[in-house]
Amino acid sequence: MLKMFKWNKRQFGRVLLLLLIVVLCATYIIPYARTLQAGSGVTSLSISFKGAGNGLDPQGNRFDINEIKSEAVLEKAIKKAGLEGKLTAAELRNQIYILPQAPSDTLKDLLTLTSINGKTQDISQQMVYPTSFTVGLWDNGLPSVISTQRLLKEITKAYQSHLKSKYLADVSAEPAYGQKEILAMDYPEMTKVLGQEAESLLRYVNMYEREDPRFVSETTGMSFGDLSEKARILKNNDVANLKSLVSYFSLTREPENRVQYEQTLLKRAAVISAKLGGAKATASEIVAIYDNNSNYVFASPDTGSVDVTPLENRFFNDLMQSLVDKQTAYIGAKYEEQDILRAMEKLQALQIDPAQYEKTGKRVEAGTKQALTDMAALKKTAKTMAAENYEKNIGSKVQIGGISYAFNIHGNPVAMYVLFLAVVLLGRLLMLYFAKEENKLSLPGLLQSAKRRLGRTDE
Repeated sequence: MLKMFKWNKRQFGRVLLLLLIVVLCATYIIPYARTLQAGSGVTSLSISFKGAGNGLDPQGNRFDINEIKSEAVLEKAIKKAGLEGKLTAAELRNQIYILPQAPSDTLKDLLTLTSINGKTQDISQQMVYPTSFTVGLWDNGLPSVISTQRLLKEITKAYQSHLKSKYLADVSAEPAYGQKEILAMDYPEMTKVLGQEAESLLRYVNMYEREDPRFVSETTGMSFGDLSEKARILKNNDVANLKSLVSYFSLTREPENRVQYEQTLLKRAAVISAKLGGAKATASEIVAIYDNNSNYVFASPDTGSVDVTPLENRFFNDLMQSLVDKQTAYIGAKYEEQDILRAMEKLQALQIDPAQYEKTGKRVEAGTKQALTDMAALKKTAKTMAAENYEKNIGSKVQIGGISYAFNIHGNPVAMYVLFLAVVLLGRLLMLYFAKEENKLSLPGLLQSAKRRLGRTDE
């Protein structure tokens, strides 16, 4: 009976071991064979800055979490992780996955159509913008817990740096020309480009003022509203005065070329003026033909009472508005022609002596150089304040959680439970086995073993 018990216990252990192998294959080995990925590094990313709940980034543009997969971010992460030449941005992009964190009932509410008895019924569209995400990085083949976690950490750091750079940068505010290039231009083009640069700077500062109107810098003591006012004065006063000076004296470095250019503009303006004049005449004829004093209502015999109260004639109002618009455009075109003619007259007969003309040109150049210097200083101050605002009110609201490693498993709860049970039972059997072996080596165990042997000898 004892031998039978021992055999059953041993057999039971073998069955558990076989069961453990099967569960391990189903839970770990088969998923690995299917994907060739043992697991992934996992972290969480949450945003809580202004506009995040409406799907907007700090600049008020559409927020796109997939920018974490952008080439600039991934290349920087690869370089920081020391994997240059071993991994490309395209390969790394395929290893990243992003899952929005949202309740299941919320995801169901994203549907915009529902079917009722075979028919479709429109319902109000509910847009849900997640503010928390799970970001994972599949390992590259064999398990690489430390390297995968390290690379994912560098990706999240590069992404945070990308968000800050994007907040501080604005392509429209970047100068299209250098200072030397602008100063080498003819005076009309010089002031035109200068005005464009001033307008770009104003938009750049206004963007920060619009997004954070209450922010006051601890470094400069100014708000974005203060900067915006300075940029507005620079544009409307300093630059506008230079443009007026050039326009009034028709300043140019090459009078003959400028006359030819103005002649081209005059021909173009004459064509536009003639076109608008014809449209105005046509609109006038239509208004003259239309009789606004008689309006008729044709009622059918089935019609009941008809309200014949005089009403405002919308069609006639539309005709009049069209006529007014065309007259206004025509008058503007004629003024444009006159301005060009006056400019040509000034170019052909200078109103000031050559020395004064040259002195005025130098004055415009000096004013342009000073305006460019002031713009650069304003933009530098704006970036300093924006960086301070980002660290205080935006960057601190981009939270990256701890990085862990999740093995690629089948995920069946029953299989996991069986695996756990098998491990516990095998552990228990091993403990009993080692306890039995330890008992054999003890003094009482040795004496008992000796007695058995003596007993067998006596027999």
